[in-house]
This record gives sequence, structure tokens and C-alpha cells, in this order.
Amino acid sequence: MEVVKSGDALEKQILEDARAKASRIIAEADKECAGLRAEWQRTTEADGARLEADRNARLAAVRHELGASLPLDFMRARLSHIQNALDKALDEYCAGLSASDLSRVLGSLLARVAPVMHGARVVVHAAGISPEQARRVVEENIPGVRVESVEETGQDGPQDARNVGLVLETKDGRIRFRGTLRELGAQLLEQHREELAVALLGKDV
Repeated sequence: MEVVKSGDALEKQILEDARAKASRIIAEADKECAGLRAEWQRTTEADGARLEADRNARLAAVRHELGASLPLDFMRARLSHIQNALDKALDEYCAGLSASDLSRVLGSLLARVAPVMHGARVVVHAAGISPEQARRVVEENIPGVRVESVEETGQDGPQDARNVGLVLETKDGRIRFRGTLRELGAQLLEQHREELAVALLGKDV
């Protein structure tokens, strides 16, 4: 009977040892698999980044080659399309200005000539803006100026919102300043043409 018990204990001990060994093997295998998965992920991400960089470089090279080989007429048409889109956007912006926005915009233009017109007597020619608003904008943005008179003038193109604005002329005729939305548009295109084109037509413009 004692022998049987000893045999049972031995078998139990063997099973426990086997389980412990199996647990160690499984734990080591899990650790190794986790390391392999992490290494595979790092390798995959690095390969993906390299492939993305290579794809972008190839696309840039193709665009460059196409751009170099495009006919001159096509380039002219493309530039004309961009310019027309910018002109249309500026026209819509100018046409949509409220009276207060118009005063603010014209004021920013007048501020540039304020130092040389301080204390001057001027005649104001207003297009698309009331005489009262024109006088107020000039006096608020050119300190010390003396507005002798405000004359309403017809726009060269009634349908062109960018003709709206002011022309100031000193009484002695020595200084004449044109501050219309057309000048504002020209200034925007000169300084921010690329930004405006990208915002309007996308980064591939």
C-alpha cells in the first residue's frame, strides 16, 4: 500500500514538473512571439515610410517632367485659368463688402498716404460710395486733412465692383492718390498670389 502511495506521489510530482516546464516554454514562446511581432511592426512601418517617400518622389519627378514637356499654349491656358479664377474671387469679395467693411478697407489704403497729406486741402472724388461716407473715411484716416469738396464720379465700368473707391487730389495739384478696390486687388495679387491660388484651387495648382 505504501508503494502505491509512493507511486502516486511520484506521478503527481512528474505531472507538476511537466506543467511547470510547459508553462515556462509557453511563456518564453509568448515573449519571443511578442518580440517578433514588434520587430515585424517596426519593419513594416519603416518599409511603408520608405515606400511612401519613394512614391512621393516619383510623383514629383513625373510632375516635373510633365511640366517641362507641356506645350507653351497649355501653360498659357493654365495660367489664364488661374488668373480668371482669382479675378472672379476678387470681384465677388469686393461686391460682397458691406458699407462698414468698405470704409475699413478704403481706410487701410488711405493710411499709406496719410503722412504726405497731413494738413493738405483736398478734393475727393468718390465712386460707388456716398459723399458723406467718403468724407468720413478720409477725415478719419488722414488726420489734419481738410476736405474742400466731395464729388461723385461715375465708374468706368458700372458692373465692376473693383472700381469702387476714392481719388484724392490736393488743391495745388501736386499730389494725387487713387485708393480703390482695384488697387487693393492688385496689392493682394502682388503679395499673396500663390497663397490665394492655393486656397482657391488647391495645392496642386
